Amino acid sequence: MNSTGRFATVVWVALAASAARGGDWLQWRGPHLNGSCDETHLPDRFSKTENIAWLVRMPGPSGATPVVVGKRLFLASSDARGDDLLAMCFSTTDGGMLWSKALSRGQAPGRGEIAACSPVSDGKTVWWLFGTGEMAATDLDGKVLWQKNLVKEYGCFAIKFGYGATPLLHAGRLYLPLLRRRRPYSYSPGALPAPAEPLKSYVLCFDAATGKELWKCARPTDATDESREVYLTPMLAPAGGRLELIIPGGEFVTGHDSETGKELWRWPITSKREIWQRIVVSPVVGDGLVYVCQAQQQAMFALRPGARGTVAHNTYAWRLPGPTPDVCTPLLYRGRLYVLAGDAKIVYCLDPKTGKVIWSRKIGGAGPYRASPTGADGKIYCISEGGDFVVLAAGDEFQELYRISLKARPCRSTIVAADGALFLRLAKHLVCVRKAQ
Repeated sequence: MNSTGRFATVVWVALAASAARGGDWLQWRGPHLNGSCDETHLPDRFSKTENIAWLVRMPGPSGATPVVVGKRLFLASSDARGDDLLAMCFSTTDGGMLWSKALSRGQAPGRGEIAACSPVSDGKTVWWLFGTGEMAATDLDGKVLWQKNLVKEYGCFAIKFGYGATPLLHAGRLYLPLLRRRRPYSYSPGALPAPAEPLKSYVLCFDAATGKELWKCARPTDATDESREVYLTPMLAPAGGRLELIIPGGEFVTGHDSETGKELWRWPITSKREIWQRIVVSPVVGDGLVYVCQAQQQAMFALRPGARGTVAHNTYAWRLPGPTPDVCTPLLYRGRLYVLAGDAKIVYCLDPKTGKVIWSRKIGGAGPYRASPTGADGKIYCISEGGDFVVLAAGDEFQELYRISLKARPCRSTIVAADGALFLRLAKHLVCVRKAQ
């Protein structure tokens, strides 16, 4: 292995390890930032009489995924009784609420959500972000350490279904995309008074300890209308002795210097010039590659980081034709890449190095899949928007282990595996599924 390869391996292992401690799920895509964790002895089934440790009623809808720190679970939610946007903390032991605090106020835009961003933690502090632009840090007991409003600092978010990008936490920094259309929707937070100039898109980096902006990088594109918008979480990829921040969106994928925000390269994700090509699927990093999806189920690609300037579209490592995910971020687990095409209800098992399809199966379910798949204990956990909980065996042969219909529409939060349990944020309830002792 050459020095670049050794650097990539060492840095990626350190990057993933820095986000985790045993049993915790600290970021939206888990302790390894790829949808997987090392939990074992997890249940593969549950019912009203089997393996449900506790169930608590939620105050309102949310697409946010919980994070778990020790014996505490943190979750963002709206409040159906009013406009409050809540930061909440529960005991993972019995589901008891430890505290709840309103950090902002606002209403969901149209069919979207305003409490869709998942909290992020380093095990000592929790960071929160809402579709109103309110961003805050609290300690584990709910004390607010700092708070700011990004709409007031950077202008209206101008995202069709509400801002839903969860920050990426790494080495004391919070990385966040603010890719948006040039003119706000009438219902967007901060739309009035109307901005005098067209809105610009940025990639942002904040000091996690203080909320201070460390850098702001303009992210130009000639994409139009909704094609300028993203709902994704960026990821870091080791390349050429540095870490590159990967941002799909605006009909391009860009790689940025994580220290300064400088754009290093861009790759055209499509040759189409359309108005509907917003990106929801977050990038996945592993095996020296970056995996990204086009909009609206078109195709999935594996890219090699470390490029320079604008590179040709045909330089990708491999391509998976559609139908591919429109919303669900793929899972990299035990040497395989699991891709859930949520609208087509198809799961692919791929060799992540070559893109070879090992198997693909239609798994059905009520409604499309919006939650991303979770890998743990040799299993793949999925939940459809209509509340169908499906468990597959991880490996080179397709095997469905269990299925139950919860009839709990809409379910959009990703399943979390932590503290020896599964945590499901359903439409109206938070459920802990744990094997009976």
